[in-house]
Amino acid sequence: MIPATIGHYQVLGEIGRGGMATVYRAYDPEADREVAIKVLPRELLHDPTFRARF
Repeated sequence: MIPATIGHYQVLGEIGRGGMATVYRAYDPEADREVAIKVLPRELLHDPTFRARF
């Protein structure tokens, strides 16, 4: 399921998904432009080695 928002960003769709993260296409209303947001998988958020590689 694609989130509706991430922080103040409005998520427009998923661009891609891989072993390290999911990338979303989103709109930043503060800057009035489209952006890409890379999100770590939940199960790896607290792994310091993974975070360092990311």
